Amino acid sequence: MMRKTKIVRALLMVPVVTVLLLSVAGCGNVSDQMKQDAKEKIEARKQQAKKNVRAESTQAEKEIKKKVEAKGQQVKKKVEARQQALEKKVDDLKKKVQTGQEDLKKKVDDVHKDVNDLQEKIDKLLKKVDAKDRQNKQQ
Repeated sequence: MMRKTKIVRALLMVPVVTVLLLSVAGCGNVSDQMKQDAKEKIEARKQQAKKNVRAESTQAEKEIKKKVEAKGQQVKKKVEARQQALEKKVDDLKKKVQTGQEDLKKKVDDVHKDVNDLQEKIDKLLKKVDAKDRQNKQQ
């Protein structure tokens, strides 16, 4: 950040120096060669300042990209962890449902067996009643 401030200051100094040189040149004390040298130096400093700004900008972009990628990896890990936790919960619920279904099937089977046993007993009783009725009719 300090470098950027220095570069900005350097860029702001370019017009100031240019104005000073032009005002001095207007007085006639500075030769044409000195004016040209001053312009070249100013231009060189300006170019160097631009290069420095570009270099720092590129470096800042790289750092930002690294930070974004790191944050992306963190988010990805959190998502994967939460997804695994949800998958575990789903598996646990599936096991509970399966166990509940097995228990229910067993209970239904037991009820069917009880119903069948009762039906057999009723059938036997009905046969006995029929036999008694026949015996009573024969007498």
